[in-house]
Amino acid sequence: MRFNEFATTNKNYSVAPTKSLTTQQARLDALKRQKDNVGKALDTERKRQKVVKAQQNLQKAIRTTE
Repeated sequence: MRFNEFATTNKNYSVAPTKSLTTQQARLDALKRQKDNVGKALDTERKRQKVVKAQQNLQKAIRTTE
C-alpha cells in the first residue's frame, strides 16, 4: 500500500498538531493526573484491605471449625 492510499483511507485517524500548553495549563493538567492517580491508588488499597480482612475471617472460620 502506498502512503497516499494509506493517508486517504484513514481519514478518521488523522494526527493533528497539538498546541503547547502554558505553564498554568500544564500545572493544572499535572494536578488532575495526580488526583486521578491518587484516587486509583486509594481504591486499590481499599480493595487490598478488603481481601486481607476476608482472608483473616476465612482463616478464623477454619480454625473455629476444627
